[in-house]
Amino acid sequence: MFEKICSITSQLLYVIVASLLLLPLLALAQTFTHVHLRVSDTNEAAQWYQTLLGGDFRPGGMASVRYDNGFVGTMLDESEVAPSAGSVIDHFAFSVSDVADKVALALSTGAEMVSEQRQGVTAGTRAIVQDPWGTNFELIEDNEYPGIHHVHLVSQEPEALRDWFLSVFGGEYHAERGAGQLHSIRYDGIWVNISEVSASAVPSRGRSLDHMGFRVDDMEALVEKIRSTGYEPHEIRPANPTSTTLLMFFEGADGIHFEIAEPGGVTR
Repeated sequence: MFEKICSITSQLLYVIVASLLLLPLLALAQTFTHVHLRVSDTNEAAQWYQTLLGGDFRPGGMASVRYDNGFVGTMLDESEVAPSAGSVIDHFAFSVSDVADKVALALSTGAEMVSEQRQGVTAGTRAIVQDPWGTNFELIEDNEYPGIHHVHLVSQEPEALRDWFLSVFGGEYHAERGAGQLHSIRYDGIWVNISEVSASAVPSRGRSLDHMGFRVDDMEALVEKIRSTGYEPHEIRPANPTSTTLLMFFEGADGIHFEIAEPGGVTR
């Protein structure tokens, strides 16, 4: 009986210590907001995603499709935009109930096949297609995490990129989830997956999948954190002339382009 009590006590102590070690990461964690795509027609592109994946379509010069855990945004770019493949932000993923059905719909409306349907690393069946504007996105069956599922980054030094992400944005690192093939970090809304590539990936800014976004409560603190890791914002401004939301854009580790928003961050 004494040995059993000692064993239970040890397990409880382990859980308490592990939780305390995790608290700093949770305290730093930010909220994912969106991925932003460069397209030749913003409304056409947003409607295409809404037809395929549902969501709340919002038309305009920066049309978007809103989901419970973020949105797919668009920006107008009529130049020859390079695809997301080859960029540090390789693709984003969306959870669906039937991959085969969604692949068929995507292909029938202008998408191209990138990776045929197969078993995924972190969840069930998955496949990757390229939308008509050059962005790769993954369709994955994972009912536990509906909506926008993850953003997938590639790096020649995935451990270093993982550590940088955790130091800047916090999050919960799940070492076992990637089965030795991915580094998976959980945020409020999505996963960020990081995998290794042999050839250097190019920065995402200017590619079809230009950037990913987070919402923060303290922009000044985050800017200080970013600068402490050797990076500098290239733009800080209100979201629009009448908005109280402050936006900040920067290129971080491996050339990942970010948009950061602080609601109420503009003082007038």
